[in-house]
Amino acid sequence: MKHRVWAGALALALMAGHAQADPAKLGSTPAPVVTVKGRSVQDVQNAIVAMMLPAGKTPTRQDQNVMVYEFPLSFWQSIGVQMAQGNSGWQEPKGRLTFTMAQMASDVMVSNKFETVATNMFNASNSVEITNPVVYNENHLGLQLVAAFAEGRMVPGDHNALGIQAYEKPTRKTRKVGAVIETLVPGAPAEQAGLRPGDVITHIGGVPLAEQSPAAIQLLGFLQIGEAKLQVLNKGEVVVHKRPAPNAPPVAQATATPAPAATSVPTAAVPPSAPSSPASSTQESGQGWWQKQKQGD
Repeated sequence: MKHRVWAGALALALMAGHAQADPAKLGSTPAPVVTVKGRSVQDVQNAIVAMMLPAGKTPTRQDQNVMVYEFPLSFWQSIGVQMAQGNSGWQEPKGRLTFTMAQMASDVMVSNKFETVATNMFNASNSVEITNPVVYNENHLGLQLVAAFAEGRMVPGDHNALGIQAYEKPTRKTRKVGAVIETLVPGAPAEQAGLRPGDVITHIGGVPLAEQSPAAIQLLGFLQIGEAKLQVLNKGEVVVHKRPAPNAPPVAQATATPAPAATSVPTAAVPPSAPSSPASSTQESGQGWWQKQKQGD
């Protein structure tokens, strides 16, 4: 399920082969941040849970203003982290995504950061924050989704998906243009709109896809509410009408069970699962987007 992208796709920009040019930065702030209007910190935490739990992810730490998620890296990403950060190999490196929330009157300011964490033979850990434009854009778009869920502008679910099952692995040529459709979900909105495998999408919602990561591309499609306006090479504008949202309460009214404030962090990473785990389908979905690109190249 393609929405299971964010947590793992952030790791694509690690030492394991970020050779392409940087994408256009999608945010104007030095670090990714969003203001959630008219909601509480608990509402924001509920939205984060709604995004992560379907991918089988639970926080390794959760307290009043912080949520931390950790996940394994691919083999080559792990090697890169070990070389750069001095891991002895006794414990596998891991990725760590931290959300920080602050109540500002009736609103909540939310920021996040992605780090790689290495632990040496003496059980001493060191972390390095990854701040390149690829990771910045994925974090920025992820926070936009958190805000949309928390404010009730979007209801989590598969109805938010375009129905593009997979994009082709970008080449040096295609990544300068956009994203090439590899497979579509039969009968889904993208196919009904006339899109076909091999079509090259250059923009989603007016945002150019050149040099953007697979995670950012999936998120851009997912964040379009109701319909998505795509620019497609040799076809012009294609409007994808999404399925209607189910009758469900906003995420802000859902109940999330917080983890203990002092939950200990695992000392070893969980073994990597299949690219689209925990679900067996690779269909683009509405929740849990951090899984799909976890393994990297």
